[in-house]
Amino acid sequence: MKKNWIIITIIITVAVVLGAFTYKSYIKNNHTENMIKNNKNKYDASAEIKDALKLLSSKKQAEVITNAKTSSNVLALSFEGISDANTMGKIVELLNAYGVKANFFIPGIKAGEDPTTVKNIKKAGHVVGSETLSDARHMEKLSQKELITDFCRGNKIIETIIKEKPNLLKCKSTTYTDEVLEAAYASGNKYVIHSDHYLSYQSFKDYGQAQNYVNKLDKGTIISIKVSGVLDDFEYEGEKEEEKPAIDKEAGIDESTKDEREEITVVKIVEWLLKAIDEQKITVVQVNELVGMKSDDETSSSENMSNKDEIYIDESYKEEKNTSQGNSEVKNSSDLVNFKELIEKNNGNLAPNISEFYTTKKALSYTFRGLGNETALNSVLISLDKIKAKGTFFVTKDEIEKYPDRIANILKKGHEIGNGGITVSSSLLDKSTEEICKEIYEVDNLLRKIGVNTKAYMPGYGYVDVEVQEALSVINKIHGIKGYELFTYSKSPINHKYKNMNAEEVVKDYLNLNTYMSLRKGEIVYFRLDSDLFEDKNTVANIIELITANYVKNGHANKYNEATQSYVLVEKPLNYSVETLSELQHTMESASQLGRYRMADNINSLIRRSYEEALSMMKSNYIGNKYVDLSDLSEEEQVLMDKTGTIDTNGEDVIFFTFDDWGGDPVVNEILDVLNKHKVKGSFFVISKYIDTNGDVSNANPNLLRTIAFNGHDIGSHNYNHETLDTNKNKLEISLVKSYDAMANVIGDLNSLRTYFRPPTLLVKKEGLAQVFESGFKYSINGNISTHDYESSSSQEIVHSLEESLIKGRGNIIVMHMNNQSYYTAEALDIFLTNNENGVYGTKYKIAKLSDYLE
Repeated sequence: MKKNWIIITIIITVAVVLGAFTYKSYIKNNHTENMIKNNKNKYDASAEIKDALKLLSSKKQAEVITNAKTSSNVLALSFEGISDANTMGKIVELLNAYGVKANFFIPGIKAGEDPTTVKNIKKAGHVVGSETLSDARHMEKLSQKELITDFCRGNKIIETIIKEKPNLLKCKSTTYTDEVLEAAYASGNKYVIHSDHYLSYQSFKDYGQAQNYVNKLDKGTIISIKVSGVLDDFEYEGEKEEEKPAIDKEAGIDESTKDEREEITVVKIVEWLLKAIDEQKITVVQVNELVGMKSDDETSSSENMSNKDEIYIDESYKEEKNTSQGNSEVKNSSDLVNFKELIEKNNGNLAPNISEFYTTKKALSYTFRGLGNETALNSVLISLDKIKAKGTFFVTKDEIEKYPDRIANILKKGHEIGNGGITVSSSLLDKSTEEICKEIYEVDNLLRKIGVNTKAYMPGYGYVDVEVQEALSVINKIHGIKGYELFTYSKSPINHKYKNMNAEEVVKDYLNLNTYMSLRKGEIVYFRLDSDLFEDKNTVANIIELITANYVKNGHANKYNEATQSYVLVEKPLNYSVETLSELQHTMESASQLGRYRMADNINSLIRRSYEEALSMMKSNYIGNKYVDLSDLSEEEQVLMDKTGTIDTNGEDVIFFTFDDWGGDPVVNEILDVLNKHKVKGSFFVISKYIDTNGDVSNANPNLLRTIAFNGHDIGSHNYNHETLDTNKNKLEISLVKSYDAMANVIGDLNSLRTYFRPPTLLVKKEGLAQVFESGFKYSINGNISTHDYESSSSQEIVHSLEESLIKGRGNIIVMHMNNQSYYTAEALDIFLTNNENGVYGTKYKIAKLSDYLE
């Protein structure tokens, strides 16, 4: 009886623990909606939404406030988002100390989570505006109803807190289309704010950089400071520091020495910024005070200017009106298809939205829209011939009817035509699935009549919602049309912010070399041809030539300069090709061919072990390094831990080349080319956030990981975020499992992914190492030779460090890198392998991958 009670007690305890864990996860996943539900009456915006939808018909628009054209020595500060109360309090204190009033744009959800901080900001005399409901990106892709719902809900929360309606709105990484501006005005936001100068906690390394930054600013500039997080591609402007590569332990390193440099926080950035502004005697005004500021030329003009004229409005935000919306009243082919029945049979299936290809082929695509500007079109066609590239031009019903000669010329030059639909404005997002089906089908029939059989549809400006995705899925149910795919894009350099700039200025800013070492294989780059952004009609063509030369045919890497102890960006060959969408669409990966592949639907995740099993495996399956500090373990445990960093090969002279971290296409491809040249295999330890398309990295690159696996190399984990083994054990477990699963999604179907782990910085702590094995990894592998290739000033330096450290009769594990600082790595590898093949080292070393001896 007593035994039964014990069993029952255990069961109840386990149930409570599991319930608590489940509840915690539930709370986390539902926090946003619960916050609103719990304050339903207080934050209810249903009346405001209803009124705004009525006002929408007026077509009135919020006005865009951006950098003022003024002779006054002023600028404005715009803080975006909200951090913890302590950080926000320090920022407000600094502003007060310098006598500065600023604007704070806060998402409604975040404001509702910390109303006290929002009230304190308002109380200090600053203006609080809305950063939408939850600071979502690319709001231009939403329907106007969705926009109004979002804007009104965000406004309502802030209004409830500060007792004042916010008339300023800031949308994150959003193009201010007519539809967005109309929705903003209807929602009660008189102005929307645009800034092209962004700062984060990473922006300055010291006060001198802040001084230089402020000194170069134009008068009337709006500076946006992100109080948490880093800049995204839309916001990025200045130099961005590369993530530091793993620092490997070797002789002479004092493990007890800590980096004592002061941590740079956003508070420090704000302090430096305010100090520099004060020293340069610049007056800080609030964003709304820029309204009405005029330059000297404007001051002498008419005094009867309207309020709109007094604000510098960037009209390039407003897209051209679609002149051919809707279907013709004449009966057409789409009337002959029963789309209602097809939609019902489709059962809600959605076509995937393809912004870039999952492919291992060394190619990418250029896509185009807008045949109205014949001069720009002809200029682009000449440039495409010059760079030996083929493009895909999406045409509308209107263009098929108006410009048959231009379409014929495009086809004559070897390019292809895609289905661009009928409605090209965001009003497409207000259409039903049936209406969109009819548009796609009608244009498909028009194209077939002129001999064009395409399987590619791109909605205007990349507008996509579930109705568009459903419509394309339905289209594929029609006999003879199967195979259509929905395309958008990964890059679009023809942007409103570049109005009247030249091609060099556009490319330098949009593809800043401190962020983009090259374009990636599989990318889809979209160019709008009929834009009125550029006075020179050859600008788009020039942009294409520059991008191709510097990001497609060549890429870049950071070369270390020993004298200055800094990195210099230099060119590396890449030799990617630019091909039509259909070429990439229909080239599939096989055992002998690079091409498209599918992400794994079902993956085999790691199998968890007990803590006791993990402790046992630390003694047998940890391959160490003699310089790694093991003081975290007992003396008895240390004796049993490997410190050689080598593998027992039964007397064979073997070398295992391993590569850590992650880098761009130029560096990784070059390493792969050298390994292929010498017909040897290596082992790659990947920081897997950089290949995770479901993660937070905007330029995740699964195609490069797939290419490594396709070439037959081993792939292991260097953790998800490069977390070291002194990380909190629970957080570490999540990251370890996530690192493996993210890679399994990409390469789980290939015999390449191993349950091998390389500790970041080679650091080892007992509980962290135990967690590696508990999580399911089979080996934790450091190595006996660390080349420090990322800070070598020549390839020969790397080769020499390698040669003098090799051990005969064992398996030497060489720690190298594949990050963007590994400029000399491939060259050094080539030299060493050539020497080895020529017998320079006496006996020839066998080059192997880790699994050749560990499996």
